[in-house]
Amino acid sequence: MRYAIIGFGKMGKLYDRLLNADFIVDLISIQSKIYFSNLEEFLYYHPQVDLVIVATPTRTHYQIVKKLLESNYNVLCEKPLCLFVHECKKLEKLAEKKKLILYQSTLERFNPVIKFINKNFNLKNVNKVTSIRFGKKPFETEGVLPVYDLGIHDVDLWFYLFNKKVIWEVYTGYGDKKREIKLYLNDNSIIVADLLNKKVTISSKVINLASEMNNPILEMIDYIKVNKLRVNEKWSEQIDLLRLSKDNVLILEPL
Repeated sequence: MRYAIIGFGKMGKLYDRLLNADFIVDLISIQSKIYFSNLEEFLYYHPQVDLVIVATPTRTHYQIVKKLLESNYNVLCEKPLCLFVHECKKLEKLAEKKKLILYQSTLERFNPVIKFINKNFNLKNVNKVTSIRFGKKPFETEGVLPVYDLGIHDVDLWFYLFNKKVIWEVYTGYGDKKREIKLYLNDNSIIVADLLNKKVTISSKVINLASEMNNPILEMIDYIKVNKLRVNEKWSEQIDLLRLSKDNVLILEPL
């Protein structure tokens, strides 16, 4: 596949190291790459690529993704896709109309801890979930609450693992990194999932999954390759829930 990356910050560089993108769009020139200084220049020359990856600040996503879809590009966008539900719905309708891929990054689905839990436990026995997700505040998230920047991962997992059928309390903030999920089972046992250090603890038994380290980005890209338009989801439903947060705490009630 041929790739273009819009935005060459931390995530843009990470995608490029793994995918060796054919084209880069960024304000700063990139040596040894075919480079465009802005989106308009990229769209003017309209290079042929299979997927455009948008890794720019969240507040810019809507306008960039809209222009890419209007120009008939498949899009993978860093999370969250948009800050506002009405914008997200417009993008979903546009992608559906043009039969284009519109995918919001779902890297935690491919975390080895999440894969292990999904494979080895009956999640119907879970009656409650809590998660703590803290991370360093990126410069480009200025004005964006951590529940939008970080909590969106847990909202996505609520949809993915539980189909919105269990209560999930999401606690987010900026600070020392921590990505921990606790699953409370009907038999009163607790599964502790350390997504950062790749460990699962249940009944004092620690399962270390570091040896099973995969690359979530490459797995996500492969998923998109294989499933094509089937990867499109109603991302607006996830984003709509973020507005319910208070003081960076989001309570997801079963639907």
